[in-house]
Amino acid sequence: MATRTMTVKSGGRPALGWHEVTIKKATFDTNDNGSTYIDVWFNELPETLNMRVYEAFDKQGNEFAVGSVFRFANAGITTVLDGPNGEKSVTIDDNPNGLRDHKLSVYLYADPKNPKYSRILDRIAPVVQEGEHLSFTATDVDSIKRSADKSLANKLAAMPSPNGAVTSEPFANQF
Repeated sequence: MATRTMTVKSGGRPALGWHEVTIKKATFDTNDNGSTYIDVWFNELPETLNMRVYEAFDKQGNEFAVGSVFRFANAGITTVLDGPNGEKSVTIDDNPNGLRDHKLSVYLYADPKNPKYSRILDRIAPVVQEGEHLSFTATDVDSIKRSADKSLANKLAAMPSPNGAVTSEPFANQF
């Protein structure tokens, strides 16, 4: 008989809620419907748990969902121009390799279809940081997290429960 060596990890899923994570890798792809998305994996989370963010566009045709991953990670930003009313115009090189080793705050929640598994919310937040082009204070981060929390609560509240009723009760302890 041969001797075998294996690594035994502690059981259970990562804790639900906000986590500061470091990006391990990211890739772009397109689904069968032609929608483009980015998948992102993190050093601190299992390889089987990734975040998927689909492109989304505002009325002016500006993509903002995938762009937020780069913006909040402070990655790939080439220029920032000041605009009216305190707004900024940000130009981003969206090469996914540019995300590697950058930090984000991500929210883990119980999968509504199978609560023993976790999912990563596609709404993220930055970490407190001073960057070359963008900086985020604790107040900024808290505000962005509150907005993401509300988005998830609304999404879960609109989902049917196993008995067909619309409720977010099983997820109330996550907020």
